[in-house]
Amino acid sequence: MIETLSAFVRAESPSGAEEPAAVFMEQALRELGLEPERITLDNALLKDLPLFACPCSPDNGRYNLLARHVPEQATGRSVLFNGHLDVVPTGPERMWSNPPFSPVVKDGWLYGRGSGDMKAGIVCSMAAFKALKDLGLQPAATVGFNAVLNEEDGGNGSLATIHALKNALAKARLQDFDAAIIPEPFGETMLSAQVGVFWMFVELTGRPAHVAYMSKGVNPIEAGIAVMADLKELEAEWNLPENRPALFKDEPHPINFNLGRIEGGEWNSSVPCTCTLGTRISFFPDMSPDEAKRIVGERVRATVARLNSSLDLNLRFEGQFAPGCEFDLEAPAMRALAQAHAKVTGAEPERIACTACTDARHFRLMTDIPVTCYGPLAKDIHGIDECVSLDSMKRVAATMVQFIVDWCGVQDYPQYRNKLSLSIHTHLLDSKGRHL
Repeated sequence: MIETLSAFVRAESPSGAEEPAAVFMEQALRELGLEPERITLDNALLKDLPLFACPCSPDNGRYNLLARHVPEQATGRSVLFNGHLDVVPTGPERMWSNPPFSPVVKDGWLYGRGSGDMKAGIVCSMAAFKALKDLGLQPAATVGFNAVLNEEDGGNGSLATIHALKNALAKARLQDFDAAIIPEPFGETMLSAQVGVFWMFVELTGRPAHVAYMSKGVNPIEAGIAVMADLKELEAEWNLPENRPALFKDEPHPINFNLGRIEGGEWNSSVPCTCTLGTRISFFPDMSPDEAKRIVGERVRATVARLNSSLDLNLRFEGQFAPGCEFDLEAPAMRALAQAHAKVTGAEPERIACTACTDARHFRLMTDIPVTCYGPLAKDIHGIDECVSLDSMKRVAATMVQFIVDWCGVQDYPQYRNKLSLSIHTHLLDSKGRHL
């Protein structure tokens, strides 16, 4: 897995320019004996769907991948492994211990942008399939691998996959999946809920002036600072214990309003004319996105009105858009995953409510497919020196093999019939190094 993940990290894939990782993934799937199908991202076809997010990047022929193993005779239950190819910006490379796209292994961790979020999880799912194949075994049900774009800045990649799957189901070209697992880096836990998220751009226009006559100007940057201060008060209100759903009671600070970008001004000695705040707003699953936008928008408008009637305000929503949701971890597929984890580690996985959003919402809100996130332990995702635990990757891959055995069942490939002598579990435990 080290070699595979290292090559994957070297395939730079910032949101909007994921092709190097898509090309890598196509080859990796073919090496598993699978034939990946391209699902072209066409936002014009998606724009009327309820979970559509206004895109930050043009389509430009970008594509998802879907590859399926289909046995000679299906006797088990199917599963789809879904994971995103895109990664976030690196920040200043001088702050990294090593170049972010030149992976390095140190003290049991593999470092590099995208190593944890979430290329390691994708590698774990492929390693699980390969481990079975190395034993001459195949899943006794359909196993799908879905690599998607655009998770980090909207989620329209997985939306395109769901749309394509629904069209194929309607035309009876394929059967629905019985479970979906997204190996996001949540440290071998299972996701029970996630907050809703939207991006909001606060565009303020004031009145420029020479600083010698500052009182004649209207400063939109100072107004932007006041807007964020008032939004932080709203954030604190939403985080009050009495305002939290039960699944988020133990989270120290589940709702976060982030000021991720600020642009404005042209000259130190001029009152600036414009200011734009790029914010990320989250909200609990019991609130609709429209209601959250209404409340936040009213707070911003009230602040601007209080400051100066000459300020011009425009609120723009694009990029991330995700309702919050909860996941049924008592569904048979989710119980099978928890039991597989217990067989490998000796204990059932912890359940967590996530204070970010994932593509699991598309499966939860647009299909009847049981879904959760379950992936390896990572550190400093979206930060400097992002890394993933190699030991955790081994456990996750072993759990995925056990899940396939228990949920999908296994059967031998015809060419290996009557030649099997090793148990799957023994192979997993004794050959961890081999798959690194």
